[in-house]
Amino acid sequence: MNYVILLLAVIVMAAAFITAPPVASAEFLAEHIGYMLRVTARLAFALFLLAYIARPLAELLCSRLVLVRHRRYLGLAVALVMTVHFGYVWAHLVTSGEKLDWLTGIFGGAAFVLLWLMAVTSSNATRLKLGMAWHRLHLVGLHYVWLIFLQTFIGVALTSNSSWALVMSALGMVALCVRLAAWTAQRFRRTA
Repeated sequence: MNYVILLLAVIVMAAAFITAPPVASAEFLAEHIGYMLRVTARLAFALFLLAYIARPLAELLCSRLVLVRHRRYLGLAVALVMTVHFGYVWAHLVTSGEKLDWLTGIFGGAAFVLLWLMAVTSSNATRLKLGMAWHRLHLVGLHYVWLIFLQTFIGVALTSNSSWALVMSALGMVALCVRLAAWTAQRFRRTA
């Protein structure tokens, strides 16, 4: 089942590539790149949210959800899709001649680096070897990537009236509320 998650991510991206505007000219290339940027961002965010709420939701429901067992592969699928997204960001910058804003480069680049570090360290052996450093990396990385996703979607929602960006922003906030509710419940259980 774990590799099925990665396979499904690849299938969705392949289907998007096939249905994207054809790359017949520079104009269509820009449309193709824009389409694939949107698809990969939305797919990565959907997979990310599932990984983001897996453990907290299981804690709130006092059960072992299927999501918890597959959280690692959800995260790896996010890293895979975001790597493709990175390629399209690069292609956009090269083909459009647009300059990358230094602020976006630093903070957005840090999100990619953290995602890739979390993917590379996503094994039981690495977790045991790194100990608390692994926990800190994944905790900080998870919340930092959430923040960058939300900042991006909220920014798009405010500037373009995109219903997709608005929905993504709302889902991101709901996911944060799930995590906060689980954290609060855990604190109450410890003090009770």
